[in-house]
Amino acid sequence: MGPRRVLVTLLGLGAGVFLLGSGLMRLETRLTGESGQFRAEHCEISESRHGDDGVLCSGSFEADDGSFRIAKVDVETAFDEKPAEPLAATVDSPSSTVAVEHRLGAWLLPGATGLFCLLVGVWNVVAEIRRRRVTASPGAGDAAAVAGPVVERGRS
Repeated sequence: MGPRRVLVTLLGLGAGVFLLGSGLMRLETRLTGESGQFRAEHCEISESRHGDDGVLCSGSFEADDGSFRIAKVDVETAFDEKPAEPLAATVDSPSSTVAVEHRLGAWLLPGATGLFCLLVGVWNVVAEIRRRRVTASPGAGDAAAVAGPVVERGRS
């Protein structure tokens, strides 16, 4: 396996584990956490080299049942602009520092991207294992015999 393919494989496996794990943790929070409302209070522009700037916000969270309030939480979402209205969100517990927005993309996008990256890495590993098995198998040397004799030109 060449150095470029090794790099792609390692990046695919690493990014895949990270992103898939992040997506699954967000999904778990969304399914089992405490629902409530997030109010954006402090926002700043997150500048990107690619021109797709977003707004990152922190603020307060209040449980739907009114049982607790968190004074400062971050939302792992980049918004197009500062949200004017409270957003539906979920936290793991009253001591959480991060809220997960109720949008499907909050967990699906990183999870699906991570799964794709992981599959690319695994695909490369499996392909390399298969390639090595074929070249190491006893019948691999017979390929030259099937191709026919080698004719050398210029020798008398």
